[in-house]
Amino acid sequence: MIIATAGHVDHGKTALIKALTGQHTDRTAEEQRRGMSIELGYAWMDCADGKTIDLVDVPGHEKFMRTLLAGMGCVDAVMLVVAADDGVMPQTLEHLQVLKLLGGRPVLVVISKCANVTNERALHVQQEILQLLAELAVHKPPSFLLDSLSGDGMAALVEQLNTWAESFSPADDQGPARMSIDRHFSQPGAGDIVTGTLLSGRAQIGDVLRLSDNGASLRIRSIQVHGRAASAAHAGQRCALNLVGDLAGADLTRGSQLLDAAIFAPTACLDARLQLISRLPNRGTLQLHMGNAVINARCVPLRGEPLTADQHYGQWILDRPVCCRYGERFIIRDPASRKLLGSGQVLDPFAESKGRQRPERLAALVAVDASDADQALQNLLAVLADGVDLGRFMRARHLTIEPGRARHPETLRVAGWLCRQPDFEHCLQRLLAALAAHHLQHPDQAGMSRQRFTRHLGLPIRSRLLSAVIRHALDRHMLQQSGPNLHLPGHQPQADAQSLEWFEQLQPAFSACAPRPPIIGELMADLNLDKAELLTRLDKLSALGLLACVGRNRYLLPASVDHLLSVAGELARQQDDGQFSTASFRDHSGIGRNHSVAVLEYFDKAGMTRQSGQSRRLA
Repeated sequence: MIIATAGHVDHGKTALIKALTGQHTDRTAEEQRRGMSIELGYAWMDCADGKTIDLVDVPGHEKFMRTLLAGMGCVDAVMLVVAADDGVMPQTLEHLQVLKLLGGRPVLVVISKCANVTNERALHVQQEILQLLAELAVHKPPSFLLDSLSGDGMAALVEQLNTWAESFSPADDQGPARMSIDRHFSQPGAGDIVTGTLLSGRAQIGDVLRLSDNGASLRIRSIQVHGRAASAAHAGQRCALNLVGDLAGADLTRGSQLLDAAIFAPTACLDARLQLISRLPNRGTLQLHMGNAVINARCVPLRGEPLTADQHYGQWILDRPVCCRYGERFIIRDPASRKLLGSGQVLDPFAESKGRQRPERLAALVAVDASDADQALQNLLAVLADGVDLGRFMRARHLTIEPGRARHPETLRVAGWLCRQPDFEHCLQRLLAALAAHHLQHPDQAGMSRQRFTRHLGLPIRSRLLSAVIRHALDRHMLQQSGPNLHLPGHQPQADAQSLEWFEQLQPAFSACAPRPPIIGELMADLNLDKAELLTRLDKLSALGLLACVGRNRYLLPASVDHLLSVAGELARQQDDGQFSTASFRDHSGIGRNHSVAVLEYFDKAGMTRQSGQSRRLA
């Protein structure tokens, strides 16, 4: 269990921790000279049942609010310290505001320096702070009157801390490891050491974790927990890790993270639910205090009805990528005015700025706003016409086990994508009906392209649902494909006599150079046509499905398109990840680089392949 102190400067937080643990948390010479905490201090105390409590000593001075927020970002509970002689002070009120924004964390009240005042004065301060907490919906927290120097009242506080430790349920350590770093230093003979809090999972000697700053893979050479060597650290513990790996260019500042490779997914755009205590400025950069990190960001309010008078949805564009998950809480601060503006909880860590104000996008955001993963997945399947990317959903919540809904009989799975079975059947019937109607209205055309289907069915351009439906229909011979066109089995475009005559003239030239496209200049010379007339004829033949236009001045026979697609399919099957490069396609197809680029871009547009970075895979 990790507990942070809070309270006004010089109210005895550091002295209290020393009385509890025997450890002095003011480490730097400047702190010792000035007699006040500037940096975060760390200590631990052993409890009666063998458990330990980590204590984080945070500075109370208003100049160090950023440090205070960092110290309180990764803790399980807060110990609010108020000096009996001073009573409630400005930073006491500000720290109470922080407690409200963090929400849901147990609070313990300590009235310190009671030896300096009468008992009546101490009781008055105690009632005052309890009343302020009640206004924040924190009712009757444990509270103690004590003096750290004399030890009066300390026994009751220690007993309460032991009770907390005994009843505390630590985080699940079966998930992926994730550590928030608060310090980094080099030690002679050991190398790089980082200290911090293990937020989830378990870290063991020999494990390799990714650094959030630059993605570097770092191996754990040794581990210390509370100054003692350990073979592993568990979720909820503070620990020190000795790391081995390439740290060139790594910042390793407070707020950096070490993560299991499965959840290393940096993002620079996220959607969140916001609870505001002050209106956000229309312009300018704000600060998000997430865990112990500080991120500069700007907010784009999402249109739609607010949840309550002070709760809204907003999209944050960050100045640098961070690794976060669904439900992660952050505090919003205006660095210009030094005011706390509110708090937020991450709903979609992988948000896209394009289309963020569409009603469907807001509906998906409302649907995913459920702490239970199975309920959130069910909500998404109900509102997303195109289904759900299960891998993305699990990464957003740092899940290693699929939610039960992913295995529900009414849920259809295609690779890592899910949709409801009724939605799939409905889309299939609409696709077949649209094709039948198109053949009646346009008997001279080969069929419909994927782009026309997406427009007709009102689906996204890269619809996973449509891809799955088309693959299902092709595999069961409910559809056929000729080049980019899909058609019902047995349908043949009814070309006019002139078009058939043109095709007979051109076919020998196309067959002679297949699977390369013929050179337009050579066709112009052979047929004695100018370029405009030739391209008009080629486009007419493409509309009939007798040719396929794969790029500017590049046309192929449908059989050549099918052959090149089979080359791409064979390359994909040869790789474990199903991806292939432009260079490998060029080498295996033998059509040259320029033609390869045009053909692959044509496959992308036709929905036959999907590009991912420098590689492609079959759609």
